[in-house]
Parts: sequence; structure tokens; C-alpha cells
Amino acid sequence: MMVLTVLFCLLSFQFQLHFVFPARNVSLKCMQDTDEFLSDLNSVEPKEYALRMYDSVGKLGSNILHGNVDRLGSYSECLSTHIPSGNFQGQYCKLHILQDGADYSVGVCVPSSCAEEDVTVMSQLDILRFRDASFLAPPLSLFTTNSSSSSGGSVATCATGKFHLDTFVAVCLFLTLLGLVLPLAGTLYVAARGWGSDHRASPAHGTPSAIYGSLPLRELERSEQSHRIRRMRCLAHLSLSGTPGRGKRFLGAADHALKCFSWQKNVPAIWTTKTPGSTCSALNGIRVLSLLWIMSGHTSQMTAWLSLDNVLEWKTRVLKNPLYLYSRSGPFYLGVDTFFLISGWLSARSLLKMHQTAEKGLTAKVILRYYFSRLIRLQPLHMYSVCLLVALFSLAPWGPVWEVPKFHLDNCRRAWWTNVLLLNNFLSVRNSCNGWTWYLANDFQFHLTTPAILLVHGKSKHVLVLLGAVLFLASFTVTALLTVAHGLPVPDPSEASENATALYFLEYYTKPYCRFGPFLVGLFLSIFMHQNHQANILKTKAQALLGWICSLSIMFAVVALAYTVDDTSVTPSAAAALYQALHRTLWAAAVGWVVFACQEGYGGLVNRLLSCGMWTFLAGISYACYLVHPTLIILYNGLQETLIHYTDTNMFYLFSGHCLLTFIAGLGLTLFIEKPCQELKRCLLGSTSAGPGTF
Repeated sequence: MMVLTVLFCLLSFQFQLHFVFPARNVSLKCMQDTDEFLSDLNSVEPKEYALRMYDSVGKLGSNILHGNVDRLGSYSECLSTHIPSGNFQGQYCKLHILQDGADYSVGVCVPSSCAEEDVTVMSQLDILRFRDASFLAPPLSLFTTNSSSSSGGSVATCATGKFHLDTFVAVCLFLTLLGLVLPLAGTLYVAARGWGSDHRASPAHGTPSAIYGSLPLRELERSEQSHRIRRMRCLAHLSLSGTPGRGKRFLGAADHALKCFSWQKNVPAIWTTKTPGSTCSALNGIRVLSLLWIMSGHTSQMTAWLSLDNVLEWKTRVLKNPLYLYSRSGPFYLGVDTFFLISGWLSARSLLKMHQTAEKGLTAKVILRYYFSRLIRLQPLHMYSVCLLVALFSLAPWGPVWEVPKFHLDNCRRAWWTNVLLLNNFLSVRNSCNGWTWYLANDFQFHLTTPAILLVHGKSKHVLVLLGAVLFLASFTVTALLTVAHGLPVPDPSEASENATALYFLEYYTKPYCRFGPFLVGLFLSIFMHQNHQANILKTKAQALLGWICSLSIMFAVVALAYTVDDTSVTPSAAAALYQALHRTLWAAAVGWVVFACQEGYGGLVNRLLSCGMWTFLAGISYACYLVHPTLIILYNGLQETLIHYTDTNMFYLFSGHCLLTFIAGLGLTLFIEKPCQELKRCLLGSTSAGPGTF
């Protein structure tokens, strides 16, 4: 027994020499602590803390061929380990390794005195070993098709738990808290003053709101005299005309502002299932179902990016199977094109109403008021969602998959101003803040064209038709040329190379000139229906039946062709370019028929389903839901300590949970931020028809 002990000590001494002398680039403190850790681990009777640190190191698991290559280890076990002497504690680091044709990560637990550079050097020198076996063993050469003896090395990144707090984060935290405090203060203030009877008598309450996009709007047919009276009341509160002194004017403005933020004023406006007769009630169902479709796609794809242990199985099963359209939101997010359709339809309708009620028609003043109203209706909740993401991501105790949250947080530090200007679809697209808000930039830019098109409509119907043809043709041509020039993928960029995927989003997916078609469909459909609102356009059931057949056939063709068009060939495909140019506009036209048929009374069962009362409430909070749901998905994925195994059941449960939390968060944001800002806007500008588009 003594002989074995002596031999083991000699081996340990030899191993320590191997560690100490080559590691000249490792800091002295890290070297000493690592030497102590490895000595305690490789002793005859390893110490408990050393075993815990080694136990938390990521080991090779099963299901490698389906993508389970990342070895995260145990994040919490590593961080909770402390050496009895108190010299150091466990620090979780992740080694990103490119080896034998495989790119994967290994979680290791090292002394807290080691910096990322120290861990990188130690991994390259293969110092971290137990019983002469490397922490990084075995390599993945057996499971790779292009394995070689060469290794690309490894780079370490170490977890910091919560991210760094700076001035930008502090400002976002303050604004986030302010958005929570003001409604609570307003609610208590109104309750203390016994304002309940007054707000029930106000015309702002008891009247169900029309829905412009997902933002509730006052019924457009409300008389101009009523609008003027309400605005005068608001201005009276804000100015307290006839009462001298800045102090009293300030108190009057604060009084009305607090009332605008109170729940007594805003809850009745949200909690309604009625839609005014002047609004197409089927839009509520279309909007909510499209939102759920997008949320399903985001749940699947955001989870698959970094959080699945069988991502290759997911790609094989989901991306190539039409039955999984719900998991991809169609041939890549057709639900967004449905939103653009609704946005165009409602934009034209609201501006036409403003044109009718204005004394001098569609003047420059009316147009500027339309733009400004839309902007201030859109931006408060948009920018609050940015602050909310920064606040949550800065305070969350992230786990071993912190890279995606950190990426989004760093992007918001650098590019928040592009969201303020609504230019995040052109500037810093690759590193955008709240990347999913590119839609809002497109939507606002589309609405900038609405007054010009309606001015042409007022001058000449023939010129309007010609202008529409030119705009459609220009959008189709640009999209087709970009597809050919960059070899863009068609059905799903997830199947393409990294470079092709980047080009897909940078050059095509986020650009307004490629996504203009669906908005134009909605806009021209709205103009057509407005011109003939007193006449029954559909004369017979045969016409309606033919329209339904064409609509459903187009939807089926758009989906089916996505799986048959070849976009993988080296030479550009004319069929792929043609499909890319037309499929989103054709989808919007098919959905536009559904809106038209339901409004004309030929919707039947479809109209009854889409007009169900429950959609009205959900449509009223859908803008907030759209903005917050990716944040919740990223937050959930980033807090996991282990990878998620893809099955249809697991993904359905994830989707259900995300929906529930999204609706709760969306309701809160609508009540705390969106509705109060709408009330303040009405006081300043009066009631207008302009809203933020689909949302």
C-alpha cells in the first residue's frame, strides 16, 4: 500500500510540473489556486469541494448525432462550491471549441481567481485534467463527417451572473419603474378624491372602442362636436384657464395626468368584448390568430437557436414537413404579412374618415397631425418595451446560456436610437435592439405613403390604378433581383448557410420595398370598399363561392410551393425569385378576400368564428403582446441550466406557457403604459382616427 501511495504522489508531482511550467501566461493567483484545486482533485482521497467542481464540468452525453454536442455541466453546482480555506470559489466558464469539424461548448468549473484569458490558455495547454484524463475529453471526431487531426483551439467566456450595470441601464431601470409607479399613483389619487362617479359619466367610458390594429380606438363615427368638447375639457384641466399662478396650472396638469394613468379610467376601456358596428369585427380574430402564429414560430425558432439538445432532429422533422407550419409561422412568418394587410386597410379607412370630417379636406395640417398622432401612439409602448428588456436582462440571474440575452442587451446599448427614429430596419440591422420591432419601422414608413396615395385617389381614379400597378411592380422587381443577386433562401433561412441567412434578413426580410405588397393590398382594398360601402358588391352566392375557392387555392399554393421550389442550386433559380417576389402579396390578397367577404356578409362560419367576442379583448392587448413575447421567450431560455429536448409535446407546453405569460404581461403593459398614453394624446390632439397600424 505504501508503494502505491508513493507512486501516486510521484505521478501527481509530475502532473503538477506539467501544469506549472508551461503556463507562463497564466496569472500567478490563478496558477496557485488551480494547482491547489487539481492537487486536491487528484489526491488519493479527493476533497469534497474539488469533486463538486469536477462534477459540475460538462461531460459528453448521448444523442450526439442529433445535435447534442454542447456540454453545459451544472452551472449552479459550480457557483455554490467554496474551498474550505476560503481562498477561492467555483467560477463557471464555457469553452467554445472548434475541433475535428465540430463547433461545440464545454462548461468547466475553475477557481474564481482565473480570468477568461487564463482559462483559455489552460485549455489550450490541456492543464485541466483528472486522473490523467482531460476535462475536455473525449473529442467528437467519431461523430463528424469531416474530422481531421487538427484543432481550431478553444476560447473561454466566464459567467458573471448578472450583467454589468451602467448609466444606460440605470436610465432604463428608472423609466421602467416610473411606468409602474405612475398608474399606481394615479389610481390611488383618483380613489382618494372619489373621482369614480365623474369618470363613469365621461363619454370616454362605457363606449366600446374600435380596434385600429391591436390598439383600441374610439369609434370613428363619434361626432366632431363631441371630440371638440372632450378636448376642451382636457385642455381646461391642463391649463386651468382663469386661475393665475404657475403653481395652480402645474397642479391642474398633474391632476389630469394622474387621472389619465388611473385604472378607474383605463380598465373599462380595455375590458370589453364588443366591437362597434362600423368596424369589421373579423379583423379581431385575424389579428389574434396571426399573433398566435407568430408566437408559435418564435417559440420554436428562438428555442432551437441555442437551447435544444437535439437541434438536428428538430431541423429534420420541422423544417421539411408542411404539417409543422404552425411551428414556423408559415413559409417564414406569413402572419407578419397579414398584419401589413390589416395595417394598410385600416390606415386608408382612418385617413378617409379624417378627410370627410375635416373642413378643408386633406390639408397639410391634417396630414401632419395624422403622422404625429400615429408616432406618439406607436412610440411610448415601443420604447418602454426596450427599457423593460434592458431592465429585466440586467437584473436576471442568467444560467449557462447567457449569450443570447447578453447579445440583445449589448445591442440595445449601441442601437437604441435607431428604435427612437424608427430606422432600425435600415440601420444596425445585424445588431438591432429588440430585433422583432423592425416591423414597426416598416409599418410607420408605409403609413408615410398613405396620404400621397389618397391624394391621388381624390384627383383621378385612373391615375390611382396606374400608381398602384407601378408600386406593385417595383416591389416585385426589387425583391426578385435581390433574391437572384444574393441567392436568398425561399421557404426558410434556417436551412441556409450562415451568410445566406444574414443576407436574407439584411437585404430582404426587413426592407420596406420588399414588404410593401401586402400593405398596398390592404390599402387599395380599403379604398375600394369605401367607395362602394352603400352598395352590395357581391350580387350572388356564386360570386362569393368563386372568391372563397380562389382565396383558399392561393393560400394552399403559397404554402405548397415553398416546399417544391428549388432554392439550393448554385445558379440562381427564376422560379425561386418569382416565388419570393409574389408569395407574400398573394397571401395578403387571399386574406384580404376573407376580410371583404366577412364585411359583405358572405363569411358564414368563418365570419362567426373570427368575430367571436373573445377576440376583441385579446386584440386590444395584442400590440403589447407582440412587443413583449420575444423578451419572455429569451428570458425563459436564458434562465435554463440544461438544454431542452425537442418533442411536439414539450414545444406545445412551452408555447402554451409563453402565451399565458404573454397575455398577462400584455394586459399589464396596455393598462400601465399604452392606455394612459392614449388618454394624454387625446387631451393634446383630440380624438383622431390615426393609430399605429396593425398593432
